[in-house]
Amino acid sequence: MKKIFYFMLSAAFLSFASCNKEDDVKDQGGYDYEIDGKDYTVHNFVYQTFGTYYYWVNNVPDRINFQNYDTPYDVLESFREKTDRFSAVLNNYSEVEKSFNNDYKTDGTNYDMYLSGDNAENVVAVLNYVYDNSPASKAGLKRGDVITAVNGKTLTKANYSTLLNENVCTYTYKKNSSSPNDEGQVSHNWKDSEVFTTEAVTKTDMKIDPVLQVKTFNVDGKNIGYLLYDGFTQDTKTIMNAVEKLQAAQITDLVLDLRLNGGGYVTTLDTLASMLVPEGNEGKIFLMTEFNMLVSKFFEREDPNFNKSYFVPISPKLNLSTLYVLISGSTASASEELISGLSAYMKVVIIGEENSYGKFTSNILINDEDDRGTDEKGTPYSEWAAYVSIGCCKNANGEMKFANGFEPDYKVRDVYYELGEKEEPLLNAAISMITGKAVSKKSVDLGLGKFVDVFGKPEITRAAMICKTNYKKR
Repeated sequence: MKKIFYFMLSAAFLSFASCNKEDDVKDQGGYDYEIDGKDYTVHNFVYQTFGTYYYWVNNVPDRINFQNYDTPYDVLESFREKTDRFSAVLNNYSEVEKSFNNDYKTDGTNYDMYLSGDNAENVVAVLNYVYDNSPASKAGLKRGDVITAVNGKTLTKANYSTLLNENVCTYTYKKNSSSPNDEGQVSHNWKDSEVFTTEAVTKTDMKIDPVLQVKTFNVDGKNIGYLLYDGFTQDTKTIMNAVEKLQAAQITDLVLDLRLNGGGYVTTLDTLASMLVPEGNEGKIFLMTEFNMLVSKFFEREDPNFNKSYFVPISPKLNLSTLYVLISGSTASASEELISGLSAYMKVVIIGEENSYGKFTSNILINDEDDRGTDEKGTPYSEWAAYVSIGCCKNANGEMKFANGFEPDYKVRDVYYELGEKEEPLLNAAISMITGKAVSKKSVDLGLGKFVDVFGKPEITRAAMICKTNYKKR
């Protein structure tokens, strides 16, 4: 029945998008639009799409003069809500569609960018993660390595994006020591360490398994599970298999590492949440989404509970009373919704160095598939898409507490140990809590300057969508 409802929802979205003004939808007479010989088809697509689905639809004017806006991007900016950091207009729909399923061009690197500490313009790229079997992994790069130059050019604030986006990269890097001394001080002496240079590393199309690690640790009579999850792709089977392994290992506690997870699909989110929530909560509300009045009135005709998702009976199921979640500034969207939704039913302990990303909107990706031509630059209309903030998600208690991200319950400095190692500071903190030991407060010297950026995954994937369904026309 749920699949049938999603199909109906898809059809309804299509018909709803083409309603006229009499149906309370802002409209200028169809998608194809030309004024004085200039093509405004994409401008009109952006206007109509946001004028229908946008959470802040009252920001969208009843009429608009496209001649006042040079590009479709400017149309969105003219009515963007000031708190909306997530809506976008794109002209590479096919590429973005793939990236939401962890399928994109990469050499397998994922960086944190910092000022080098000795120069206000130079930056370094600290490897946050290197994906298995990737070109970068085969070249010997590891988490914690500090990249100072690409293709012989020193990284700066002005050039790092261009250099790191080059298809073929030769990396100059230094090893990052992270071994504590007797006083507990971690010395990162990368500046004085030996310089290494990789051979040319070529980016390639990779489909990355979202389940990066599944481990168990036996510590002081506790059988602790560890799951490193990269993204809520459409692949629900993979996450179910991971939880099945943890169930078979008879874990007593779980540490869920969402530091690399920028979000994804609600179907997968619902599946994972249902496997984690304690027994007895099947059929109860997991999340509620608040839409604009137009969307709400339309779908309430079909189903008064259209804006709610529920925990479902499912196997495997871990049936834990407490969940330990590791976060970073890249933990976003569906990851934050998981924390929010489960917190109404169980204790969720958040561990990290900084707040999560704070993506508090649900988004849909809609492309201009109704127009068959191309724009003035030859880009097919079907490649133009609107990434629309369609709603605001709340948990069963009506709470949405992460507009500025979730603040960690326990702040622990992340110093680039390999993820999944028992000594890694955030995982070690979780293990200490589970076994009743004090969390280490060792001082740490990273030897780095001010944080600049994260880099590696496609930009939109790092703040990925929470999407109501899995159908193509979202």
